[in-house]
Amino acid sequence: MALVTGSEDYLIGGSLKALLLLFAFTASSHVWGHGGEDHSKDVKQPKVVKPNVEIEEKYIKINQEYIKTVKPIFKKSCFDCHGNTTVYPWYYKVPGVKQLIDDDVNEAKSHLDFSKDFPFISHGTPIKDLDAINKSINNESMPPFRYQIMHGDKKLTKDEIKQIKKWIRESKEMLK
Repeated sequence: MALVTGSEDYLIGGSLKALLLLFAFTASSHVWGHGGEDHSKDVKQPKVVKPNVEIEEKYIKINQEYIKTVKPIFKKSCFDCHGNTTVYPWYYKVPGVKQLIDDDVNEAKSHLDFSKDFPFISHGTPIKDLDAINKSINNESMPPFRYQIMHGDKKLTKDEIKQIKKWIRESKEMLK
């Protein structure tokens, strides 16, 4: 006995295609948004690095410069996914879209969370975080393309990129 007959074939086939496309889009989103690196298997809980006194003083200096020059840029372009001040778009309430956005935000924060300033909450060290930010800027993987489609104003300007790279370079020198 056939389970699907006649015009039902088209409806189920079309629904199945849509479901497969949605799955493919969501399953690979974390890879697209993280420079092609999949850390999903080794990500547990973000950890906060607890440095010694000498390192702590360096972190304070780095954080002061971060707050002054970089944080305003990150607030504009990064905090929707990597901060605690997510501004949800009007289409957030659309079924399926809400889950997709929530998954993206959770994935982003599991890698790098700017909510507590520098050093950031992450699964890496502060130097690795700086390297990851620099890599994302160099390969233009942040913000992800599908985010840019609806939020074109979030893309970093050349001047903003220059300021962030300068901060990264100076911070890494200080931490050596």
